[in-house]
Amino acid sequence: MTYRLTFQIVLILLVACTSAFAQTGRSILGVKLKPELAAIVTEIEKKCGRKLYAEFTPQDQFTLGSSFVDEDMLPVVLVDPQYEESEKLEAIIIHELLHLRLRVNNYPVFVFSPSVNTQQGRAIDVEQENLRDFKSILDHHVFKADMVRYGLDKLVDLAGDTARDAKRRRGRESSNADIINYARAILEYPNQKDIVEVTRIYTENGWTRDLKAGKEIADIISRSVIKTPADYERVMLQCLPKLYPIPADRYAFKLTVDPGNKVFRQMIVSVSKRPARKARQK
Repeated sequence: MTYRLTFQIVLILLVACTSAFAQTGRSILGVKLKPELAAIVTEIEKKCGRKLYAEFTPQDQFTLGSSFVDEDMLPVVLVDPQYEESEKLEAIIIHELLHLRLRVNNYPVFVFSPSVNTQQGRAIDVEQENLRDFKSILDHHVFKADMVRYGLDKLVDLAGDTARDAKRRRGRESSNADIINYARAILEYPNQKDIVEVTRIYTENGWTRDLKAGKEIADIISRSVIKTPADYERVMLQCLPKLYPIPADRYAFKLTVDPGNKVFRQMIVSVSKRPARKARQK
Protein backbone atom coordinates (compact mmCIF):
# COMPACT_ATOMS: atom_id res chain seq x y z
CA MET A 1 0.00 0.00 0.00
CA THR A 2 2.79 2.40 0.92
CA TYR A 3 4.77 1.41 -2.19
CA ARG A 4 1.77 2.02 -4.46
CA LEU A 5 1.09 5.44 -2.90
CA THR A 6 4.75 6.42 -3.24
CA PHE A 7 4.75 5.35 -6.89
CA GLN A 8 1.63 7.43 -7.59
CA ILE A 9 3.18 10.51 -5.99
CA VAL A 10 6.37 10.08 -8.04
CA LEU A 11 4.28 9.67 -11.21
CA ILE A 12 2.31 12.84 -10.49
CA LEU A 13 5.54 14.78 -9.90
CA LEU A 14 7.01 13.46 -13.15
CA VAL A 15 3.94 14.52 -15.11
CA ALA A 16 3.98 17.97 -13.50
CA CYS A 17 7.70 18.41 -14.21
CA THR A 18 7.27 17.25 -17.80
CA SER A 19 4.39 19.69 -18.31
CA ALA A 20 6.38 22.56 -16.80
CA PHE A 21 9.41 21.71 -18.94
CA ALA A 22 7.27 21.56 -22.08
CA GLN A 23 5.92 25.03 -21.34
CA THR A 24 9.17 26.72 -20.34
CA GLY A 25 11.03 24.93 -23.13
CA ARG A 26 8.80 26.39 -25.84
CA SER A 27 10.43 28.35 -28.62
CA ILE A 28 9.20 30.21 -31.69
CA LEU A 29 11.44 30.72 -34.73
CA GLY A 30 14.46 29.84 -32.61
CA VAL A 31 13.57 32.22 -29.76
CA LYS A 32 13.16 30.47 -26.42
CA LEU A 33 10.14 31.85 -24.60
CA LYS A 34 10.06 32.95 -20.98
CA PRO A 35 7.51 31.01 -18.87
CA GLU A 36 4.94 33.84 -18.92
CA LEU A 37 5.16 34.04 -22.72
CA ALA A 38 4.94 30.27 -23.09
CA ALA A 39 1.75 30.52 -21.02
CA ILE A 40 0.31 32.97 -23.58
CA VAL A 41 1.05 30.48 -26.36
CA THR A 42 -0.64 27.73 -24.34
CA GLU A 43 -3.71 29.94 -23.85
CA ILE A 44 -3.90 30.68 -27.58
CA GLU A 45 -3.50 27.02 -28.50
CA LYS A 46 -6.16 25.89 -26.02
CA LYS A 47 -8.65 28.43 -27.37
CA CYS A 48 -7.94 27.41 -30.98
CA GLY A 49 -7.48 23.70 -30.36
CA ARG A 50 -4.37 23.69 -32.54
CA LYS A 51 -0.64 24.24 -32.19
CA LEU A 52 0.66 27.67 -33.13
CA TYR A 53 2.38 27.91 -36.51
CA ALA A 54 5.19 30.39 -37.18
CA GLU A 55 7.44 31.14 -40.13
CA PHE A 56 9.59 33.82 -41.71
CA THR A 57 7.82 35.33 -44.71
CA PRO A 58 8.07 38.76 -46.44
CA GLN A 59 5.77 41.43 -45.00
CA ASP A 60 4.38 44.70 -46.36
CA GLN A 61 6.44 47.89 -46.14
CA PHE A 62 6.78 49.17 -42.55
CA THR A 63 5.40 45.83 -41.26
CA LEU A 64 7.71 43.75 -39.10
CA GLY A 65 5.34 40.87 -38.48
CA SER A 66 1.71 39.81 -38.55
CA SER A 67 -0.59 37.31 -36.88
CA PHE A 68 -4.05 35.85 -37.37
CA VAL A 69 -6.28 32.84 -36.81
CA ASP A 70 -7.11 31.17 -40.12
CA GLU A 71 -10.41 29.59 -41.16
CA ASP A 72 -9.26 26.22 -39.79
CA MET A 73 -8.60 27.72 -36.33
CA LEU A 74 -4.83 27.66 -36.88
CA PRO A 75 -3.07 30.47 -34.94
CA VAL A 76 -0.32 31.92 -37.14
CA VAL A 77 2.65 34.23 -36.48
CA LEU A 78 4.63 35.60 -39.44
CA VAL A 79 7.87 37.60 -39.23
CA ASP A 80 9.74 39.34 -42.04
CA PRO A 81 12.95 37.39 -42.88
CA GLN A 82 15.12 40.49 -42.49
CA TYR A 83 14.67 40.16 -38.70
CA GLU A 84 15.76 36.52 -38.49
CA GLU A 85 19.10 37.48 -36.92
CA SER A 86 17.92 40.78 -35.42
CA GLU A 87 17.78 41.76 -31.75
CA LYS A 88 14.20 42.82 -32.51
CA LEU A 89 13.09 39.25 -33.31
CA GLU A 90 11.95 38.39 -29.78
CA ALA A 91 10.09 41.71 -29.47
CA ILE A 92 8.28 41.13 -32.77
CA ILE A 93 7.20 37.64 -31.70
CA ILE A 94 5.96 38.87 -28.32
CA HIS A 95 4.10 41.70 -30.02
CA GLU A 96 2.27 39.27 -32.32
CA LEU A 97 1.44 36.91 -29.45
CA LEU A 98 -0.22 39.80 -27.61
CA HIS A 99 -2.34 40.55 -30.69
CA LEU A 100 -3.31 36.87 -31.01
CA ARG A 101 -4.29 36.67 -27.34
CA LEU A 102 -6.84 39.43 -27.92
CA ARG A 103 -8.29 37.69 -30.97
CA VAL A 104 -8.86 34.38 -29.18
CA ASN A 105 -10.49 36.26 -26.29
CA ASN A 106 -13.21 37.78 -28.48
CA TYR A 107 -11.62 41.18 -29.16
CA PRO A 108 -12.96 41.60 -32.70
CA VAL A 109 -11.60 42.48 -36.08
CA PHE A 110 -13.63 44.85 -38.26
CA VAL A 111 -14.71 44.70 -41.89
CA PHE A 112 -16.65 47.27 -43.90
CA SER A 113 -20.07 46.34 -45.21
CA PRO A 114 -20.15 46.37 -49.03
CA SER A 115 -22.91 48.99 -48.70
CA VAL A 116 -20.51 51.61 -47.26
CA ASN A 117 -19.12 53.89 -49.97
CA THR A 118 -16.50 56.64 -50.14
CA GLN A 119 -15.67 59.17 -52.85
CA GLN A 120 -12.95 56.78 -54.04
CA GLY A 121 -15.21 53.72 -54.16
CA ARG A 122 -16.50 51.04 -51.82
CA ALA A 123 -14.91 51.30 -48.37
CA ILE A 124 -14.19 47.57 -48.31
CA ASP A 125 -12.06 48.04 -51.45
CA VAL A 126 -10.22 51.27 -50.64
CA GLU A 127 -10.26 51.62 -46.84
CA GLN A 128 -10.16 48.09 -45.41
CA GLU A 129 -6.38 48.16 -44.90
CA ASN A 130 -6.67 51.42 -42.97
CA LEU A 131 -9.38 49.91 -40.77
CA ARG A 132 -7.06 46.99 -40.04
CA ASP A 133 -4.22 49.34 -39.10
CA PHE A 134 -6.52 51.36 -36.87
CA LYS A 135 -7.58 48.18 -35.09
CA SER A 136 -3.92 47.59 -34.28
CA ILE A 137 -3.74 50.94 -32.49
CA LEU A 138 -6.66 49.87 -30.30
CA ASP A 139 -4.89 46.56 -29.62
CA HIS A 140 -1.75 48.41 -28.55
CA HIS A 141 -3.75 50.53 -26.13
CA VAL A 142 -5.24 47.40 -24.55
CA PHE A 143 -1.86 45.73 -23.96
CA LYS A 144 0.15 48.92 -23.47
CA ALA A 145 1.35 47.80 -20.03
CA ASP A 146 2.76 44.60 -21.54
CA MET A 147 4.48 46.56 -24.31
CA VAL A 148 6.24 48.68 -21.70
CA ARG A 149 6.97 45.64 -19.50
CA TYR A 150 8.73 43.80 -22.32
CA GLY A 151 10.32 46.93 -23.79
CA LEU A 152 8.40 46.59 -27.05
CA ASP A 153 7.70 50.33 -27.21
CA LYS A 154 11.43 50.92 -27.66
CA LEU A 155 12.39 47.93 -29.80
CA VAL A 156 9.43 48.12 -32.18
CA ASP A 157 9.59 51.84 -32.98
CA LEU A 158 8.45 53.10 -36.40
CA ALA A 159 8.76 56.82 -35.66
CA GLY A 160 11.28 57.47 -38.42
CA ASP A 161 9.20 55.64 -41.01
CA THR A 162 6.21 57.96 -40.63
CA ALA A 163 8.35 61.10 -40.82
CA ARG A 164 10.24 59.88 -43.90
CA ASP A 165 7.06 58.84 -45.71
CA ALA A 166 5.32 62.16 -44.98
CA LYS A 167 8.38 64.14 -46.11
CA ARG A 168 8.62 62.11 -49.33
CA ARG A 169 4.98 62.90 -50.15
CA ARG A 170 5.23 66.65 -49.63
CA GLY A 171 2.97 68.45 -52.10
CA ARG A 172 0.60 65.51 -52.43
CA GLU A 173 -2.81 64.95 -50.90
CA SER A 174 -2.93 63.03 -47.65
CA SER A 175 -5.00 59.94 -46.95
CA ASN A 176 -6.72 58.39 -43.95
CA ALA A 177 -3.55 56.37 -43.41
CA ASP A 178 -1.86 59.65 -42.46
CA ILE A 179 -4.51 60.35 -39.82
CA ILE A 180 -3.91 56.90 -38.35
CA ASN A 181 -0.14 57.37 -38.42
CA TYR A 182 -0.41 60.69 -36.61
CA ALA A 183 -2.69 59.21 -33.94
CA ARG A 184 -0.18 56.37 -33.54
CA ALA A 185 2.66 58.87 -33.19
CA ILE A 186 0.91 60.66 -30.32
CA LEU A 187 -0.08 57.43 -28.57
CA GLU A 188 2.97 55.25 -29.11
CA TYR A 189 6.18 57.07 -29.95
CA PRO A 190 8.45 56.89 -26.90
CA ASN A 191 10.31 60.13 -27.72
CA GLN A 192 8.43 63.44 -27.76
CA LYS A 193 10.88 64.86 -30.31
CA ASP A 194 9.69 62.30 -32.88
CA ILE A 195 6.09 63.45 -32.40
CA VAL A 196 7.19 67.07 -32.83
CA GLU A 197 9.03 66.14 -36.05
CA VAL A 198 6.00 64.40 -37.54
CA THR A 199 3.80 67.37 -36.55
CA ARG A 200 6.21 69.77 -38.24
CA ILE A 201 6.25 67.81 -41.50
CA TYR A 202 2.46 67.41 -41.54
CA THR A 203 2.10 71.17 -40.97
CA GLU A 204 4.50 71.95 -43.83
CA ASN A 205 2.57 69.54 -46.05
CA GLY A 206 -0.66 71.39 -45.25
CA TRP A 207 -2.25 68.28 -43.79
CA THR A 208 -4.38 70.21 -41.29
CA ARG A 209 -7.30 67.75 -41.30
CA ASP A 210 -4.92 64.89 -40.51
CA LEU A 211 -3.43 66.79 -37.58
CA LYS A 212 -6.88 67.62 -36.18
CA ALA A 213 -8.49 64.20 -36.69
CA GLY A 214 -5.38 62.33 -35.53
CA LYS A 215 -5.25 64.38 -32.33
CA GLU A 216 -8.97 63.86 -31.66
CA ILE A 217 -8.64 60.09 -32.15
CA ALA A 218 -5.57 59.93 -29.91
CA ASP A 219 -7.47 61.86 -27.21
CA ILE A 220 -10.43 59.46 -27.36
CA ILE A 221 -8.21 56.39 -27.10
CA SER A 222 -5.86 57.75 -24.43
CA ARG A 223 -8.70 58.54 -22.03
CA SER A 224 -10.51 55.23 -22.68
CA VAL A 225 -10.35 52.26 -20.35
CA ILE A 226 -10.66 49.10 -22.44
CA LYS A 227 -11.08 45.97 -20.35
CA THR A 228 -13.65 44.02 -22.36
CA PRO A 229 -14.53 43.43 -26.04
CA ALA A 230 -17.61 45.62 -25.48
CA ASP A 231 -15.34 48.52 -24.38
CA TYR A 232 -13.20 47.90 -27.44
CA GLU A 233 -16.19 48.14 -29.79
CA ARG A 234 -17.48 51.27 -28.04
CA VAL A 235 -14.18 53.09 -28.60
CA MET A 236 -14.12 52.03 -32.24
CA LEU A 237 -17.58 53.58 -32.72
CA GLN A 238 -16.40 56.82 -31.10
CA CYS A 239 -13.37 57.04 -33.40
CA LEU A 240 -14.93 56.07 -36.74
CA PRO A 241 -16.66 59.47 -37.33
CA LYS A 242 -13.32 61.23 -36.82
CA LEU A 243 -11.70 59.05 -39.45
CA TYR A 244 -14.70 59.01 -41.77
CA PRO A 245 -16.80 62.17 -41.24
CA ILE A 246 -20.53 61.72 -41.85
CA PRO A 247 -23.46 64.06 -41.08
CA ALA A 248 -23.88 63.12 -37.41
CA ASP A 249 -27.42 64.49 -37.26
CA ARG A 250 -28.60 62.10 -40.00
CA TYR A 251 -26.31 59.06 -39.92
CA ALA A 252 -24.42 56.89 -37.44
CA PHE A 253 -21.90 54.08 -37.69
CA LYS A 254 -23.12 50.68 -36.57
CA LEU A 255 -21.32 47.45 -35.64
CA THR A 256 -22.98 44.09 -36.28
CA VAL A 257 -21.57 40.65 -35.56
CA ASP A 258 -20.67 38.86 -38.80
CA PRO A 259 -22.67 35.59 -38.65
CA GLY A 260 -20.58 34.10 -41.44
CA ASN A 261 -17.36 34.10 -39.42
CA LYS A 262 -17.35 31.19 -37.00
CA VAL A 263 -13.61 31.31 -36.26
CA PHE A 264 -13.30 34.56 -34.30
CA ARG A 265 -15.42 37.62 -33.56
CA GLN A 266 -15.72 39.84 -36.62
CA MET A 267 -17.81 43.01 -36.68
CA ILE A 268 -19.33 44.45 -39.83
CA VAL A 269 -19.05 48.26 -40.03
CA SER A 270 -22.08 49.86 -41.64
CA VAL A 271 -23.88 53.21 -41.63
CA SER A 272 -27.49 53.56 -40.46
CA LYS A 273 -29.85 56.47 -40.90
CA ARG A 274 -30.95 58.21 -37.73
CA PRO A 275 -34.70 58.55 -37.15
CA ALA A 276 -36.01 61.92 -38.30
CA ARG A 277 -36.66 64.30 -35.44
CA LYS A 278 -40.27 65.23 -34.94
CA ALA A 279 -41.05 68.89 -35.35
CA ARG A 280 -41.85 70.64 -32.09
CA GLN A 281 -45.49 71.54 -31.62
CA LYS A 282 -46.18 75.17 -30.81
